[in-house]
Amino acid sequence: MEQPHGDAHVAALIESIASRTHFETSRLVALLRHHSWPGGQADRVEPAALEWVRRWGPSRLTAEPLDCSCRVGRCSVCN
Repeated sequence: MEQPHGDAHVAALIESIASRTHFETSRLVALLRHHSWPGGQADRVEPAALEWVRRWGPSRLTAEPLDCSCRVGRCSVCN
């Protein structure tokens, strides 16, 4: 049975990963890190992004648990 082109490509990628040396893996990680954070790992804070998260991000509200009316207190049936 003939494999589609996509399957052959995926198989080739997996084979190339498996044959990669430790040095090649370390180099790839360093390149990815450099392109992700050009200013280094500390370059991860954007003032505009922080302001956006303050306005539109998730709130920190937490729900108060209900009082349990049984003898046990905070049972799974009441809460």
